[in-house]
Amino acid sequence: MSIKRCLLFAVVLFFLQSTLIPFLFDGVTQPNVFFLAVILIALQYGRKAGIVTAVVAGFVQDVVLSNFFGLHLIPYVILAAISSYIGRAGDKEQRILTVVTVLGATEVSLLLYCLMAFVSGQYVQPAAYMAEFAMPMTVYHLVLVLPAEYVVGKLRRQDSYYGYRRYYRP
Repeated sequence: MSIKRCLLFAVVLFFLQSTLIPFLFDGVTQPNVFFLAVILIALQYGRKAGIVTAVVAGFVQDVVLSNFFGLHLIPYVILAAISSYIGRAGDKEQRILTVVTVLGATEVSLLLYCLMAFVSGQYVQPAAYMAEFAMPMTVYHLVLVLPAEYVVGKLRRQDSYYGYRRYYRP
C-alpha cells in the first residue's frame, strides 16, 4: 500500500468519523467508518495490515470518543484477525462474501461491546441494546460496504505485484 494514499485515507476517515458523520446523523446511531476500514483492510490486505489498522483505529477512536482504553481496540483486533482469515480463504472478487463478512462483523462487534459493558459492571439489556443499535448500524454498513471496498481497494499500488518497481513505472 502506498504510504501517501494510506495517510490521506486515514486523515479523511478521521475527518468523516469525527465531524461530518455526527453532523449528518442523529448521534445515537451512526455508521462507523473506522470499523469498515479495519474489516475491509483485513479482508483485502491480510492479517498484519488488518491488525495494525485495528490497533491504530481503535486507539484513535477511543481517544476521540473519550472512552476508557480498549472499548474499540479489543473488538477491532479480534475481528481484524478473523476477517483476515476469511479474506485469505475467499476470492478477492466475491462481493457477497465481503458484504456478509462486514455485516457479520458488525453484529459480532456490537455483541462484544455489549459483553464488555456487562463485564465492566454496567446494566445492559442485550435485546434492547441489539434492537436499538444493531439494526441501524447494519443498514448503514450495508449501504456503505461496497463504496468503502472500492476506496480501500484503490490503496494498493498498481506496481506492487512486480518484484522490481523501477522497471514498471507507467
